[in-house]
Amino acid sequence: MNENAVIKKLREGDLGVLEAVWKEDSAKLLNLAFRILLDRDAAEDILMDVFVSVPEAIVHFRGESSISTWLYRMTTNACLMKIRSSKRRAEILSENHEDIESYSIGHKTEELPIYEVEALERGLAKLTPELRSLLWLKDADGLDLKSLVGIFNVPEGTLKARLSRARAQVREALQEEVSYA
Repeated sequence: MNENAVIKKLREGDLGVLEAVWKEDSAKLLNLAFRILLDRDAAEDILMDVFVSVPEAIVHFRGESSISTWLYRMTTNACLMKIRSSKRRAEILSENHEDIESYSIGHKTEELPIYEVEALERGLAKLTPELRSLLWLKDADGLDLKSLVGIFNVPEGTLKARLSRARAQVREALQEEVSYA
């Protein structure tokens, strides 16, 4: 079914199409929410909230991006609102590295030694939620800059600068780990 047909069916309240969208996008959205919040339960709550809101929110969907990009944006915004409302900031979750690795769908760290995976996770945890989500969507999920512009609603140049800053911060954190080892 093409994108326009999916949008039309969602606007008509077709739960079968909503289920199909769930099957296609929920794993990536859960992973994104987990990467932003660093809390599996909170990520699952956000995912459910996003999909519960789709039938009502689809009315406001302008079709300027794909449904997947729109869902990424809804998920990112919901996570950031949760962080702001609870005044939580990202912390290094040293006791939860196994959870982080096991819930990283599509994560390519299984080839790395565990100490490198843990160092990478600690480096990512030091980023702000916004930078962490941007870096994750670009490098792990492979979204292009056009899609990211739609999700974050900022110019491409700003996204490139933020990506560069995020990568530099992770690289710096990894270098600190190596120098202490």
